[in-house]
Amino acid sequence: MTTNELKVLEVIWDWGGEASVDIIAREVRVSIDYARLLGESLKKEGCIDFLRSKLCKIKSKGKMELVKRNIKSSSKIVVNGNLSNLGRNKKEKLIVGY
Repeated sequence: MTTNELKVLEVIWDWGGEASVDIIAREVRVSIDYARLLGESLKKEGCIDFLRSKLCKIKSKGKMELVKRNIKSSSKIVVNGNLSNLGRNKKEKLIVGY
C-alpha cells in the first residue's frame, strides 16, 4: 500500500468513514483523476467501497490497515467481521484505541 493510499484512508476516516472524491483530492492535495485512481486501487484491495460514483466508504479491511500502520491510534476504530488474522477464529468486533 502506497503512502497516498494510506492518506486517502485517513481522509475517509477523518470525514466519518465516508468522503467524496472531491474532498479526498483536496485533502490529499492531488488531482481529482488521481484521487479516483487511488480509490479504484483501494477498492480492488477491498479497503473501500464506492456508494455512488464519487462517494467512498471505508471498509473493515481499510480500518485494519490504519490500525496496522498506527495511524489514528488515538481514535476509536470498530472493525466487524472475521478477525482470524489477529489470532481470533470467529466473527466478532474489535475496538482499537477505546
